[in-house]
Amino acid sequence: MLLTDIPLLRSAVRVCHVDIVDETYIHVPPEALSALVADPVNHRQWWPHLSLHTTRDRGVKGQRWAVVGRITGSMEIWLEPFRDGVILHHYVRGHATGWRRRSEAARHTLRWKRMVTRLKDSLEGRAL
Repeated sequence: MLLTDIPLLRSAVRVCHVDIVDETYIHVPPEALSALVADPVNHRQWWPHLSLHTTRDRGVKGQRWAVVGRITGSMEIWLEPFRDGVILHHYVRGHATGWRRRSEAARHTLRWKRMVTRLKDSLEGRAL
């Protein structure tokens, strides 16, 4: 018998799955972005709610990490050359933890969109 077979415990062991996909075009060469993506200092600023462990360094193509924190699972940034710039693909797969786990995916997505928009504006020379 599994714990989820007991009706009263079913909600206590329920997992909130997280599956986030985001794409942002940035008008810079992939090389200009890949060093920023690989820098652990940026990781702590971009995702203060997560602890990252690099599982695959893809160089100019991006990074893949195992993540632990408010979301536990895997995260990836894939840098895809496109015309005169790069499409920054951001993927998060796993499950949320903590008492607000249902809204953690939304908080992560909003935090990411604010950060990547600032990064895009900075790299493309727009006023912040």
